[in-house]
Amino acid sequence: MIPLYEIRLLEDWLRDRAPPWFQEVPVGLEIEAYGALADEHLEYVATALRARYAELAPEDALNLLGAERNLTRYPTESIATFRQRVLKAWEFWQWAGTEYGMSLALSQLGYNSAIVPVRNYDSTRWSEFDVYLYPASRSYDGSPEERNRILAIINQIKPAHTRLATLRYVPSGPLNWNPSGLTWNPPGQVWGAPPVVLYP
Repeated sequence: MIPLYEIRLLEDWLRDRAPPWFQEVPVGLEIEAYGALADEHLEYVATALRARYAELAPEDALNLLGAERNLTRYPTESIATFRQRVLKAWEFWQWAGTEYGMSLALSQLGYNSAIVPVRNYDSTRWSEFDVYLYPASRSYDGSPEERNRILAIINQIKPAHTRLATLRYVPSGPLNWNPSGLTWNPPGQVWGAPPVVLYP
């Protein structure tokens, strides 16, 4: 690990505090060398202390701080955005186990979402829910890694007594029905790409 700070306190201070006959060569150089060694240790101490604070930590230390808080850095997520997520981890985890917490986690990943309890249309399935994802700052790229990342986030944040029934990605975004002035099947009307079923 390379120190972030250059500290030159003891190298000069030890030499200046020594008696005049010790400041001469060769003893003065030896005193400076001891001071430089002590300064090097202080640099590492300062770097280690800085690494424990999310506001100041370098990137590698910030990734470890995130892992301590059970947060992983998303692909293409900037260091500043991840730093803010690490700083607000306590507030985020207060919402774990709620629909809002799931929506918040998915929005941090870059998707808008709608979470629909299955009991709204089937009263016998009271503990299941559907998730609809919409593009926001990113779009689903179709990769298995992204699908697994989304499922992992949902399973990590969802209420423990619930189960994901379906997960769909709607590339065209949410449909907003505005009946005023619309005709049935107008020419050239396009509803957008069909939803992509990610689970089951």
